[in-house]
Amino acid sequence: MKNPKNYLMAAGLFAGAMLLPTAEVVAQTTPAGQPSICNRSCWSARSGSCTTSLGSLTRAIIHHTAGPSDYTTSYETGKARMRANQNYHMDSNGWCDLGYHFCVNAAGHIYEGRAGSIGSSGSWKRGAHDGCNANSMGFTALGYYHSPYNHSFTSALQNGLAAVIAWRMPSGWSASGSTTYCGNSVGRLDGHYKVKATACPGTNIINGLGALRTNVANRRTPSTGKTARTVDNNAGGFSVVGSWSTGTSAPDKHGADYRFKSTAPISEPATWATSLNTSASWTVRAWWPAGSNRSSSAPYIVSHGGGTTTVNKNQQVNGGSWQTLGTWSMGGSQNVKLSCWTTTGYVVMADAIRWE
Repeated sequence: MKNPKNYLMAAGLFAGAMLLPTAEVVAQTTPAGQPSICNRSCWSARSGSCTTSLGSLTRAIIHHTAGPSDYTTSYETGKARMRANQNYHMDSNGWCDLGYHFCVNAAGHIYEGRAGSIGSSGSWKRGAHDGCNANSMGFTALGYYHSPYNHSFTSALQNGLAAVIAWRMPSGWSASGSTTYCGNSVGRLDGHYKVKATACPGTNIINGLGALRTNVANRRTPSTGKTARTVDNNAGGFSVVGSWSTGTSAPDKHGADYRFKSTAPISEPATWATSLNTSASWTVRAWWPAGSNRSSSAPYIVSHGGGTTTVNKNQQVNGGSWQTLGTWSMGGSQNVKLSCWTTTGYVVMADAIRWE
């Protein structure tokens, strides 16, 4: 049985409360790399119906599910508890989807919550987790972290929360400091109890919030002045040679669609081009929808300061997330090409490329 007080405060009863603007200067930091996340397809989520966009992201709010049976170190049991929480939120609370954006179990396994949370900022939906839900994401521990159950805030759980927060929060954000939110002084990384009158996320987690902030900060790096660039397949900077089909059916796509082409010994690449604002060390990542008919050796040809490097990636796995191609010194005009010239009988998927 869920703690009704926690869930009452998390419902959209305070949707009219406004985030008060505050002038602030924060330590410029860049996000960590994306950790391993069980996406919604992985845990067999129901389809949500949320339409309200989150907007900008400035705050990470920590919760617990207040479900005694949610506490587990099992990856598979964690999936089942995600389904149970989604059913509760949609069927009992009448919400459009699971209220949280990400959940983590006691072993540190991370699960995507509300639909679109893994994707780029345009896909983020406002949650139903802290009362205001404005410009905030809910990062939630599966379990019950105060009396009478007092589940342990394990190191693995803290590390899982720290990893997903350090990656998801945008450049320029800092885990330290506080501003006015919902009429209260709330940290940029803080517990639900600071936003509204609730015991969430439980005493055992509240006592560990300071260590969590440090953990998150240690995973992020000072800004080098770089402005990250993402080029989707339907954006300026993307082009193809020859005939590439457009697809929309893959659930783990980036943006609205993707392009694909059968493998063949022919030089007709897809190209993502950008202009990097400074010469520095840049990490290049690719996003593709995975499937059994995809190439297991899709050849990405990355331009950089030293010339070009070809990186072969298995597109049958690891779809729906940023996958690293490599890190090189570069600046100015650069591009990544995806060739179809590899083992025949498959397709290569051209979706999105990111420089960061």
